[in-house]
Amino acid sequence: MEVRTICFVGHASSGKTALAEALLKRAGHEAKFDFTPEAKSRGHSVDLGVGSLVQGEKLLQILDTPGFSEFIEEVYKALWASEAAVLVINAEKGVEVHTEKAWELIRKFKKPALVLINKLDLPNANFSQAVESVRTMLPGRFAFLQFPIYEGSNLVGYVDLIENKAIYGDKRKGEIPSTLQGTIAAEREKLLEVLAEANDELMVHFLEGQEIPTEEIKAALQEALKAQLFSPILCTSVATGVGIDALLGFLQTATPAFAAAPNGSFLAQAFNLFSDQYLGRLAFLKISRGQLSEGDTIVNINTGAQERVKEILRFHGDKTEKIPQARAGEIIALAKLSDCKLGETFAAEATVQPLPWIEFPKPVFARAVTPETQADDEKMSSALKEIASLKATLDFYRDSVTHEAILAGLGDTHLNVFVERLKNRYGVSVKMHRPHVPYKETILKVAQGQYKHKKQSGGRGQYGEAHLRVEPIPGKTYEFVDEVKGGVIPREFIPAVEKGVLEAMQQGILAGYPMTDIRVAVYYGSYHEVDSNEISFKIAGAHAFRLAAQAAQPALLEPIYKVTIWTPSDFTGDIISNLNGKRGRILGMGMAEESTDSHIKIDKIEAEVPLAEMLDYALELKSLTQGRATFQMEFVRYQVVTSEKLTEELLKREGKTLGKPAAEAK
Repeated sequence: MEVRTICFVGHASSGKTALAEALLKRAGHEAKFDFTPEAKSRGHSVDLGVGSLVQGEKLLQILDTPGFSEFIEEVYKALWASEAAVLVINAEKGVEVHTEKAWELIRKFKKPALVLINKLDLPNANFSQAVESVRTMLPGRFAFLQFPIYEGSNLVGYVDLIENKAIYGDKRKGEIPSTLQGTIAAEREKLLEVLAEANDELMVHFLEGQEIPTEEIKAALQEALKAQLFSPILCTSVATGVGIDALLGFLQTATPAFAAAPNGSFLAQAFNLFSDQYLGRLAFLKISRGQLSEGDTIVNINTGAQERVKEILRFHGDKTEKIPQARAGEIIALAKLSDCKLGETFAAEATVQPLPWIEFPKPVFARAVTPETQADDEKMSSALKEIASLKATLDFYRDSVTHEAILAGLGDTHLNVFVERLKNRYGVSVKMHRPHVPYKETILKVAQGQYKHKKQSGGRGQYGEAHLRVEPIPGKTYEFVDEVKGGVIPREFIPAVEKGVLEAMQQGILAGYPMTDIRVAVYYGSYHEVDSNEISFKIAGAHAFRLAAQAAQPALLEPIYKVTIWTPSDFTGDIISNLNGKRGRILGMGMAEESTDSHIKIDKIEAEVPLAEMLDYALELKSLTQGRATFQMEFVRYQVVTSEKLTEELLKREGKTLGKPAAEAK
């Protein structure tokens, strides 16, 4: 059986999902791709849709992707698993923001691709303008395979440039309308010229001006597409049915089939995860070698876990089909695998090396989540961990400094979808708000502090005295040094002094943030033979540290992130100006490598910016560049805030006051 996997990519409302459903319908599957409550409520895809149709000895697997850039993870996964891609374009809109990003990824993954001008029945559809936007805005080489035919404003069919015939909605073939003959002749000449580069025999016919047999053109088309010499342009309308059968035929014959290894045992990779209400956690595997049968035992190469295959599922949108066996090239779903993660390799033999996996964009937009009720609180963390484990661009964690529960993704819409899923799937309601910045505190000078803890209340008392010296050690976190001589503090009480120091450091001096980058030396003290104990020296150590730290010029430390932005050069000036207003330091700027073959110049900007200024940057950059710029950020260091005025301003944003006692600040 020939197996092909095709993914539909493109901007929202280009009609990808309707096309996928229309193709499945040709094989008798009345399937829906957007079947989750979150997709239904929004009217667009939010997850990767998987469908398949078998006709004769051909299996066509279709992957449908969301059309918004915040869900770009699904495009990565779909392209990884596909043999070819279909870039779907709304005939009324032409190339849009996500069209550009999808095309960029198609080229990054080096996939053969065709361009599909869709929705040609719409009132403002303009095929020529849509094609012009493709040729103007997308790098690459394009040639027509089809051209729409209108009678008045009604779409009635298309011209097939390979057969050089008009194909009408009722599948009747006829002559090309006289109004299109000149255009079609010129475009067919360009098509044959491209195809001649892929086929020597066709090149001879072309150069000698001979009539070229249709079958020869089709064979050359397969070769040219596989070699990625060009991207053919087709046209469709789901509403009228124009071009749908031709698209299906093209996908089943002209696109490259999966090239199965001639022999070898089962090998596959989990490229998508999904939690189904009834089936539970599902792992979607693309089989790259061998075959898998129900009842087989396979090994997760990444973890060493052995898994017995209870059932093999083939997906048709929202419907599943149990199959007894699957072969190389096929996409299957397996349920109840033990803690399978994205990208993990499965094989029949444990000696196989793990397969390489995709590097996804990292989350750049974080929000603190708080449960609405006590019942929600009990289930929130485990449910969000489960949801985040299914996506590479989603993260859930508890901040070690602020202790807030943080949900991070690629934007506000992205997070809203999964908060809604949390409620729909797990019955947990949460609120989201801007997270607090995980500031820390440090000192800038050397100073000393001493404290004697003495308490007498009728019986055995408490006594402990500690003298401490503190000094800054930037980048070394913390050191504790015992410099006591002569036994003025017995050795068994030194750990208690350190324990008090650590507790005081955790409470902070300025505003209740944990302290870091400090060396603490205990060098003197005193004790009482009867009244000294661990608690006394712990209290003495804590108070002595606070006194020393207050005298050592305490300062606020703020997290600094390296930010890398990719933007069309039209927006570069505005972005740099905006970063300067965020206390950003520009590290460098130049043309991005990805834009060297593009019609649109893409600049890469690198800067260091305080996290406090970046909490809403995903929203700001989208607004600033009409959604055409992307960015990534990574933590680099903590940096001292040298200005007291700025320190006060930053703390005010956090609802704190400079110099507030640690106990109160806490």
